[in-house]
Amino acid sequence: MEEVFAQAPGVEAGLGSETMLAPQEVQRMLALRALGWGAKRISAELGCSRNTVREYLRRGGWKAMDVSRRASVVEPHREWLAERLRRHRGNADVVRQDLQRELGIAVSLRTVQRAVEPLRRALRAEALATVRFETAPGQQLQIDFGSTGVTIGEEVQRVHLFVATLGYSRRCYVGVFLHERQSAWLQGLEDTFHHFGGVPHELLLDNAKALVDDHTVRPGRSSSTTASTRSAATGT
Repeated sequence: MEEVFAQAPGVEAGLGSETMLAPQEVQRMLALRALGWGAKRISAELGCSRNTVREYLRRGGWKAMDVSRRASVVEPHREWLAERLRRHRGNADVVRQDLQRELGIAVSLRTVQRAVEPLRRALRAEALATVRFETAPGQQLQIDFGSTGVTIGEEVQRVHLFVATLGYSRRCYVGVFLHERQSAWLQGLEDTFHHFGGVPHELLLDNAKALVDDHTVRPGRSSSTTASTRSAATGT
């Protein structure tokens, strides 16, 4: 059987439980069915879901699948997708997990990638347009939080990453927390100072609600907040 039907790559179409396969794969699927193979065995052989196998067997051959229905599911949530894409720094798979968990919308990764592609291009353009601000050794430490999903057992657990980056050397320290409350920020800072063995002259951070009660942007200054520490760090 392997000599007659060569393996052909599937083509992801972003259809949730369905995967759009190449015509050669569908021909192989039909041939295996003619030999008496069941949908479960065919799906294991071809590496696709049983729903995909059943759908193509029902159709009796390869036909282009309509992706418009799936695309329209996420269309009303463009602003939500944009906010989550920025929060997760362009990670479309984490956005997909948030979409299912928080909005109850289950789509494939490819569907999300197509929906956020214009947003990702905008983020890349912003990154290219950003000029790195050089600082002296020990001058500045940049801190921020991000989040991601990790699988523990059979459940996805949301974890929050405290990221501290030295402005001069770009060396990083990352701490893992279950929340982004003020205690996590302060613990992350303390752990960072221990890790690097010193304290920087300045801390640069976005206007996190856990740390900033009020902030007025002065002309010519960024919207980030810079806080001076009591003593300057030595080294990087």
